[in-house]
Amino acid sequence: MNFVKVISKGSYFVGGERVTIEGSQPVKIQYWPGGPVGEYDPNGDFQAWQMYVQYTRIANPVVPYPVCMIHGGGGTGALWESTQAGGPGWEFMFLQNGFNVNVSDGVERGRASWAQFPEINPGPPMFNSYKERWTTYRLGEKFGDAYPGSRFDVSKYDNLVKENVPRWTTSIPHAQKAYDEYVGGMKDGCILLAHSQGGLFTVNAALAHPENVKAVILIESSSTIDVGKIDVSAFKDIPFLFVWGDFLGGEYVNDHFKWIGDFAYSGTMRKLHEKIVELGGDSVWWHLPEMGIVGNTHAMMKEDNSRQIADMICDWIKEHVK
Repeated sequence: MNFVKVISKGSYFVGGERVTIEGSQPVKIQYWPGGPVGEYDPNGDFQAWQMYVQYTRIANPVVPYPVCMIHGGGGTGALWESTQAGGPGWEFMFLQNGFNVNVSDGVERGRASWAQFPEINPGPPMFNSYKERWTTYRLGEKFGDAYPGSRFDVSKYDNLVKENVPRWTTSIPHAQKAYDEYVGGMKDGCILLAHSQGGLFTVNAALAHPENVKAVILIESSSTIDVGKIDVSAFKDIPFLFVWGDFLGGEYVNDHFKWIGDFAYSGTMRKLHEKIVELGGDSVWWHLPEMGIVGNTHAMMKEDNSRQIADMICDWIKEHVK
């Protein structure tokens, strides 16, 4: 195992707005069981729509640009911190490979905190059920029945569900604004690594500030970008890597799988990859089963070959980012 010398670690917030709530009625509240009853006034000025970033810097990184790890829908930066076995996750594996790392919690996820509902955020959150996460993460076609050969340890499925937090669809424009500001502030350059819904924000933020982006890695990521209508020529000078796991295509194509539309030959991610290649850019498409790596689900960074995939991506970065 490579020795890592951490020289600094900290965190900061990006974005957010000061929002005023008026006209709500004060309420009586007991602050703890058996404690005094006081009056809580929900009116006033509040912060909303900020995102959280934790950074780790090491001695002598292989490139000066941090790898910014961006989680998916219903998740937080905890996705990158550990594997299913409880060992160090991609955050530490990338540090061992010589990269500075940022791990973020998007707007209204984890340590970024919530905004008041319905006073500030007009819509209620979604909560991900056991059944929904099972099919979205492609653990099996039917809840409780895992695909044969899957690398996901279903005995630890509770832990995956525990990681999930409420997902506020009505704050997506604010989340995108914060991600745009995040990437826009990386004046010395950054490498973006996104999972799932994080690809939606990442592609848009990279398009808003391509001058700061040195590479983009999309792990089974989604996006609504339409390369037929949106100019992506700025991506010609940014290396892209698309990574996909198993149980996609052929016998596994089912309507309830969220990522089929992005993975398919007519999908948004495939079209983006092909457009970058057409522009003369550097874009690579990895379908792991075609490379002899089988059994990975949508949670590949958690599974028993997590380090193998992390090392492969790190090697790709070292080759494609100068």
